[in-house]
Amino acid sequence: MTGNARAKRAKVARWSILASLLLAGQLAEAKGETPERRWTLEDIVTAPKVTSLALSSDGSELAYIQRAGDIEKNQTMHIVYRLDLSTGERTEMVRSGVAMQLEAIEGERAWNVLLDMGEGQQLYRVDAGSKAELVLASEASVTVGETEGGLFAISFIAPHRVGVLAYDWSPDRKWLWYAALKPGSAKPEVHFDNEVVLQKQRRRAPVSAVVELRLRSASGEDMLVATRPASDRLAFHYAGTVSWANDGLRYYVETTSGTQSDKSEAFELKFGSTTSIRAGEQQGLPSVDFVKGPRGGLLTTDGYGSALELVEARADGTRHSYGRYPFYLGHPRAAGSWRSADGRRTILGMRTTTHPRYGLALVSSRGARAIVTQGSLTQCDFRENLDWGICVEESMTQPPRLVKVEPANGKVSHIIPLSARHEAITPLRVTSHQWKNRSGHTATGFIVWPREYDPARRYPSILVTHGGDADERFADQDLQWEYPIQLWAERGYVVILANEPSPRQSPELMAAFAQWVSGTGPLSPVEVQRRAWLNVVETFEDVVSQLVLKGIVDSTRVGIAGYSRGSQITNVAITQSEHFKVASSGDGHFLEPAIYPISIRSYGAIFGGPPAGKYLEHYLRISPSLRADRVCAPVIQQVAGPHAGAIDFHVALRAAGVPAHISMYPGETTASEETHLFHIPSNRLLAMRENLAWFDFWLLGKRDPDAPFSEHFDRWAAMADGFSKNCLVKADRNQDEAPSVR
Repeated sequence: MTGNARAKRAKVARWSILASLLLAGQLAEAKGETPERRWTLEDIVTAPKVTSLALSSDGSELAYIQRAGDIEKNQTMHIVYRLDLSTGERTEMVRSGVAMQLEAIEGERAWNVLLDMGEGQQLYRVDAGSKAELVLASEASVTVGETEGGLFAISFIAPHRVGVLAYDWSPDRKWLWYAALKPGSAKPEVHFDNEVVLQKQRRRAPVSAVVELRLRSASGEDMLVATRPASDRLAFHYAGTVSWANDGLRYYVETTSGTQSDKSEAFELKFGSTTSIRAGEQQGLPSVDFVKGPRGGLLTTDGYGSALELVEARADGTRHSYGRYPFYLGHPRAAGSWRSADGRRTILGMRTTTHPRYGLALVSSRGARAIVTQGSLTQCDFRENLDWGICVEESMTQPPRLVKVEPANGKVSHIIPLSARHEAITPLRVTSHQWKNRSGHTATGFIVWPREYDPARRYPSILVTHGGDADERFADQDLQWEYPIQLWAERGYVVILANEPSPRQSPELMAAFAQWVSGTGPLSPVEVQRRAWLNVVETFEDVVSQLVLKGIVDSTRVGIAGYSRGSQITNVAITQSEHFKVASSGDGHFLEPAIYPISIRSYGAIFGGPPAGKYLEHYLRISPSLRADRVCAPVIQQVAGPHAGAIDFHVALRAAGVPAHISMYPGETTASEETHLFHIPSNRLLAMRENLAWFDFWLLGKRDPDAPFSEHFDRWAAMADGFSKNCLVKADRNQDEAPSVR
């Protein structure tokens, strides 16, 4: 054995020993002497989420951004950590309300990152030895966020000023491409037609802003390449999606000025030139990174069902199939993609189709192989030769931990847990499931069981949904929003985390969702409604019925909760079904007639046209506010702003005698609002406590002594008087009427 080989084996051994010691030591520290620790609301708010990570240029260190609620400061904070992989030493480099787009600097143990350190969002350099160093600044004169004077953008970040919006270095780091946000024309002017229609939901003065796409050379020369409206999604979110060549670059923008498009347009720019050359249009919006396979083509997953075909399509039209696998590429929460320098191997982030979780796929000329664990691999970075990398591993029961991944043999070894507080929680039992509905479509999901589950009992149950976000992630706000699923389980509820049937399993479902997105297609509005909404409601009815038949769930004590897409399903469910006895609908108002003017394209597919004339019957079939008189479940709505559709639904419910409650959670000031994913910890805590109180009151008949706004109990009780009798009358009437939709 050579000296180098011995050194290499010794290094691997030290890594394994270090990983074991770190994990064992920190878990012991986390658990302490307490034999069992149960979930608290504060645990949910402070649950860590890694949003980005990057290995240093030499692979000796790792930097990562961790987002979590800071209850004491009442802020959602982003902390940039550095981890020395040889010693396990972790240090905090910087913390900020904003931290994103972390990238290693070639040849250094340092990183670039976008931060707001008080001068607006700018580009910084961070390392272990000094404060964050400003690299590039642009005048931060535009505020982004839900506030007066702010440019609207759906996010989880508090309103903040933005100078540098995004950036991308050339491979040799001689050129820096970046996007800067600048004020648009502030001159008052007359608006016409669609410009007026788009202001229907306006609650504050509109902000005009543009995105400047700029290129800076190594010598510091700065050039304006193009100016785009802030509504250009490729410019605003991806800085023009630049791809580099030896003599220049290519960038992409939407083809229309200020309106969403089904196409994008490419431009090429040579280094040293000031003129962009049109390079053609293409369908759809290109991803930030084209995923190339070992044959130089684009890797995709095609087909339907639980096993999809992994295909590499080359520019000459030839296709190579690697076979069928139970995963698909392109999910926005998948880990990303990496290609070896010689182009022979590619690693791709993917999501599995049966037991929903995130993993990796290693693709080479010899074939493809999945790398999966019991949980999910949600964030990763790999060395240039793809010999190894670092990922975040987490699951429904395991807090995020850093792991080492060796693609060649699929080995995954633990390095360090990220939160001692959450490691100390005694995990609840969570099981993965597949359910088939009456139409033959399959839905996936999980059950979170009560800690002292007794098979001889029937339990109250709450079904929680956000469309397709139920997967192996830890206390993730994307799925559970302000629904305290862990606390419900601790209180004795069977909590069902249900995904709607994936459109990927069926051409029938895919056609409906595609028509909803595009606004055009061969299906009638009735068919789009049936496949994209009513099929989901039937699925959730069948999930509950199956659990009732198994003696697990008490059919008289079943609730439903969902936010965003989940709020659509919740609102449709309680206006179409009698399975759910109480509901919580979060920050949603889609399908309401009031939203037609700002959703003309998608409403054309769903309803055929405006809520009048020959199209009105389609609204009567599914719009929640128009079916409020059919509701036999108390409904709470929690919103981040005064959404017209949500308010219309609340008013209609109250007029129909349905117990209805609506809460609007504020922003930091009276001039601002909460974000769609709440970012203010105190709001999150209050909203979760409100949900706990709401379901306990209506399903268990209890008044929670820790409930906020306890004065509402008497009002809820007053609304309950006579409600059961009214519902019996409604139920008899609904049974006598012919079904209007199914």
